[in-house]
Amino acid sequence: MKKLNLEKIYAKSRDITESVTRLKSFKNTSLEEFLRDRDKQDIASFRIVVATEAAIDICLHIASKLINKVPEYYAGCFDLLAENEIIDRDLANRLVKMARFRNLLVHQYWEINYARMYDIVTGPDLDDFKEFIQQITQLIEDNLSQS
Repeated sequence: MKKLNLEKIYAKSRDITESVTRLKSFKNTSLEEFLRDRDKQDIASFRIVVATEAAIDICLHIASKLINKVPEYYAGCFDLLAENEIIDRDLANRLVKMARFRNLLVHQYWEINYARMYDIVTGPDLDDFKEFIQQITQLIEDNLSQS
């Protein structure tokens, strides 16, 4: 699998893992506390952006190297991987939603729904990042075994 930059993929995977670990630390925080604490909101915002951008970077790298195509918009990259059976369609749909939430954080931060953010950091959404890493790792292992 000489086309893919495995170091880049693994570094971005570590960024995702670190951010998800930090985000999961909010699991024992109540909604009321989260909504009152701007520092918690800022940390969560930053870590969601870091994890999502790292997943997008991995996605764009794989799309450009294995599919020879770049999506029209960042969130569309996950659709492109699903269309080419690199990741599951359901996972792609969930990651597209996360990428759209990231866009809101970056470009329309004054409209952020912090209750929705709380749901992300305390609910199952963060597991999508782990599943993404697992599916990309499987892709790498499958391709290395074919080499």
